[in-house]
Amino acid sequence: MSMAKQDYLNEQYITFTIGEEDYAISIVNVEEIVKVTNLIKVPKSQDYFVGLMDIRGRVVNMIDLSKKIMNKKSNDSNMNRAIIVKIQGKSIGIIVDKVSHVVHFSENQIDPPPPSVKGMSSRYIIGVAKRENRFIILMDIEKILTTEELSEVTAVI
Repeated sequence: MSMAKQDYLNEQYITFTIGEEDYAISIVNVEEIVKVTNLIKVPKSQDYFVGLMDIRGRVVNMIDLSKKIMNKKSNDSNMNRAIIVKIQGKSIGIIVDKVSHVVHFSENQIDPPPPSVKGMSSRYIIGVAKRENRFIILMDIEKILTTEELSEVTAVI
């Protein structure tokens, strides 16, 4: 695990939903939450890279998080919210189904990732939190894209 347990215990998380699953990322990485409008498609790009969006005069690369982590396409009608995050100094928009709220987890609410989390996903899943009888997957958003993927996505603009 890349982060000591106490490091991510002291953080606040923004929770969001993709399909039926709940996820959370540290608000440290979050710049803003925006409504997805006027996506500019980019031909011959990765399937999870859905295009570019103008956010108050700056162009931000947008990725469909469900496509990236689950190889499932979001229902386009659901693609209405994006969390703009900073990854290695670059602003990236991650499109999610619904943004919920900011939460703080206590130590007894967080478990390490289950052994079933293997391969690529073990890189960015830092734990599982329990809240109101639901499981929330804690993600290290900085590790969602490999260095190669990040440079490929951000090379577009």
